[in-house]
Amino acid sequence: MGELRLYAIGIEEMRGLIGAGPLTDELREAARRAFAPPARPKPHGLLGRLGPLFRKPPDAPVICATDPEPRDAEALLAGAYIAPDRMGASWRVLEALVAYRAWGATRLPLDPQSLEELDFALARGGVSAAVGIGHLLASNTDVRLIPVQGLTVGWHRHDKALAMAAAYRAASPAIKTDEQRELVSNLVGWLDGFIPWSQVAVTLGRPVPDLIGFWAH
Repeated sequence: MGELRLYAIGIEEMRGLIGAGPLTDELREAARRAFAPPARPKPHGLLGRLGPLFRKPPDAPVICATDPEPRDAEALLAGAYIAPDRMGASWRVLEALVAYRAWGATRLPLDPQSLEELDFALARGGVSAAVGIGHLLASNTDVRLIPVQGLTVGWHRHDKALAMAAAYRAASPAIKTDEQRELVSNLVGWLDGFIPWSQVAVTLGRPVPDLIGFWAH
């Protein structure tokens, strides 16, 4: 099952997370907390005593290529070169930092087929393709990371996020399935948060939030 994760954060703030400057220490700590391994119980008996004989402890977690390591966060925050084999892990670090700085976030269970069907249902209800989810994911964030297979990242400007909320609300009565109506209703409720979030952002000297999407598929 695919998943679309949406975040409310200014696009320039997102781009600025790479080579983060004054925020580096704060973001380093946020990344450390996001990917801190869970505490593992220490083995008892003979297995526990044999640990030092092995190159890797027998209870050590299996690490895959996209599991972030401290070096991935350091490279991202420094704006340094990132090797191709660490790109997947670096995208995970970036998303964790986006989530940390975002005003709000939500998740939609969408694989390629269900996303296409939802966009079609919205279009049938009168929603312009310009504010469709497909168009959101087709809009390049221009973040300085190479795209990786299975992850699509896109964005809409703040005004488009507001337009999405209005258009989806108007189209909701025409959507035929209960599942799609519930998904759209939840999304509209979340998008309505962009108005108060933008008011708070201005008072804090931060950019108004744009809509950023990370689609794992």
